[in-house]
Amino acid sequence: MTRFSRQGMALRDGLYKVEFHTVHGSGNGVVYATAGKLRGGNTGFAFIGNYATRDGEIHVKISTRRHNDDPSIRPLFGTDMITLTLKGRADGDLVDFEGTALQAPGLHFKAVLTHLAD
Repeated sequence: MTRFSRQGMALRDGLYKVEFHTVHGSGNGVVYATAGKLRGGNTGFAFIGNYATRDGEIHVKISTRRHNDDPSIRPLFGTDMITLTLKGRADGDLVDFEGTALQAPGLHFKAVLTHLAD
């Protein structure tokens, strides 16, 4: 299991609540982090990606895939499949991320992960 360093650079293995925001809205879900992989989702989308610690930051590349055809579940970026590139730092049980989607490079994205369990 990866532990936080003194500077809070590493992502601890475990289950996280994720809350994310763009200018178009917000959402939430869960992700599980282990061995450089992120897996999770919410009621409409699966989240599949990888993470690594470089240059004192946590770097994430994660994609979404719709798994629920309910039209009331609308994607934040206007498309069902996106790939986000994020950078963040851990602070105790919280990890703050910022980044963009490859499909919408000018649209700012923020996410906060809260550690729930190992």
